[in-house]
Amino acid sequence: MEENPILRAVKIQARIVIPIVKALERELGKERAHKIVGDAIAGNYASYQASKTPERDTHPGQTEPQGPGYPIQQEVTENTDDSYGFNVTSCEFADYFRSIDEPEIGALMTCGVDFATEELVRPSWSFKRTQTRMSGAPHCNFRWRKRTPDEA
Repeated sequence: MEENPILRAVKIQARIVIPIVKALERELGKERAHKIVGDAIAGNYASYQASKTPERDTHPGQTEPQGPGYPIQQEVTENTDDSYGFNVTSCEFADYFRSIDEPEIGALMTCGVDFATEELVRPSWSFKRTQTRMSGAPHCNFRWRKRTPDEA
């Protein structure tokens, strides 16, 4: 079976990012290094996603989370006009980064982009995720709720 091209690209990126993060950890400490790298990756990815999202503030259930071919499996848990939720039950990113014992850096490169992206793409929706497969949970829990006028 041929490897997913999105996963393959992330593995190539990881070969570059992991040594950089490790060097920064030695120089700045782990917390500061992860903050700098995580913010840089999330901000850049969020800007990229926002630039290719023609329609903003759509209901989260109207599109696939990252597009076709993204190496995850999900199950919808809620789908109303004002809320949407799904669980990621399989994630090849988490499987890979956990297999090389680098889930924290994997989270910076993959999971960490979600909040920044949602702020730009769906500003009238609040987004919440409290667990990830990357951190060892059985599933990732993605939840959206339409903001009320007084929350905007």
